[in-house]
Amino acid sequence: MEENVLRFDPSVFVVGHDYQIIFLTTTMGIGWIEIDGERFTDEECGLLMYDTVHKIPVPGDKLNAAGHYTVVFVEYLDKKPYYPQGVEKVRKTYNFYPLTGDDFRLFQFADTHAQTDLPMETFNMVGGTCDILLLNGDINEWSDKIEHFYTSYELSARAVHGERPVIGSRGNHDTRGHKAQLLPNYFPTAFRGGRRETFYSFRQGSLWGLVLDCGEDKYDHNVEYGGTIFFENFRKRETESLESLIADKENEYAADGVKYRIAFCHVPITEKFGHPFDVASETYEYWTKLLNEMGIDMLVCGHMHRAYCILPHTEGKCDADFLTVVMSNPSVKREDGSKYYVGCVVDAEDGKLIANTAPYGEPFTI
Repeated sequence: MEENVLRFDPSVFVVGHDYQIIFLTTTMGIGWIEIDGERFTDEECGLLMYDTVHKIPVPGDKLNAAGHYTVVFVEYLDKKPYYPQGVEKVRKTYNFYPLTGDDFRLFQFADTHAQTDLPMETFNMVGGTCDILLLNGDINEWSDKIEHFYTSYELSARAVHGERPVIGSRGNHDTRGHKAQLLPNYFPTAFRGGRRETFYSFRQGSLWGLVLDCGEDKYDHNVEYGGTIFFENFRKRETESLESLIADKENEYAADGVKYRIAFCHVPITEKFGHPFDVASETYEYWTKLLNEMGIDMLVCGHMHRAYCILPHTEGKCDADFLTVVMSNPSVKREDGSKYYVGCVVDAEDGKLIANTAPYGEPFTI
């Protein structure tokens, strides 16, 4: 076996009640996941995907009960039309710890913009551990090369080592570059209406989570995009999805055992932006109303390269019943000239949610 064929430890992304385990390899081939002898693959239309990215859907109840999974990769240097020959290069088992109980710690990386060392320094400064990891957009600078996707997987591997659940939320910088259209292969998605979508709900223990995606932060016709995007249509589908969650609330945020309801979005939709960033203002007002109806406790965001909170019913903002936490900054200077990264920690303790910057500042409790 050749361990260096596995580029990073896998990421176990939460989607719905299940997982999507994504791992990257340095050579072409076929990968799958084994749980207690049962094999889970990325087969579509009978074909196993031949690539260096391997995105494997896994039933949540199977992985949660087993508490471990095995990554398997078979290298095919040449996938011939007849008699291709593969060689198993990776077979590695990981422990897995889903959220259980009512108390947990969530750590957010957002706006790292291709950095890994500074964000990991901050992660280690606040304990070097978490129960669930949030990758909340703009982890890479843009999506011009496949290698730009690696930042997310390096941070995830260094922080939770393939052993903890990960939340994936796309940022606006992630949509830029000619490889951006390949991101659904490298990112958790839900299948809805014949498309893979980057918005979805999930359940982990007492946490019901909602991942939102605003797309770009300016109008589709902005010259910056050169006619290559259509997020107005994307957001309409997302609105329909949010409405469908409310229609199915007994199986979603109102299900038995849900104690915390947290929404995650790269862009703080409760903010009020001036032109040209006022795109979808009416849509975000409506989304806020829908989140109010869902009883969302907290919205966790990045995007602004600042650390602050928007209190419920703040004048001049969308009229939210919930706290909006905006906590990320890719580069802050200390007095000695050195730099550090600002992330976010959310602790669930004794029925309360406590949000704080990482490194620590002023906590906000709800």
